[in-house]
Amino acid sequence: MPYFVYRIHPPKRLERVDAFERYRDARERVRAMRKSASPGEPVVRMIFAADEAQAEQLLRETREPRPAGEE
Repeated sequence: MPYFVYRIHPPKRLERVDAFERYRDARERVRAMRKSASPGEPVVRMIFAADEAQAEQLLRETREPRPAGEE
């Protein structure tokens, strides 16, 4: 399964940047993009998914916050 890199524009508009087979390659790309980003630019996220449709579904999900005190 590949690692997808996305820019997330408000309100949850997704822009696929790239896909990588190796975690290390995807991580390096995300870190470089975050480092060169100026304030106000879209959030950059990496997601591990079977395909692009699943990646976008996972990124659009609203996740419940973890209960206080749970680690």
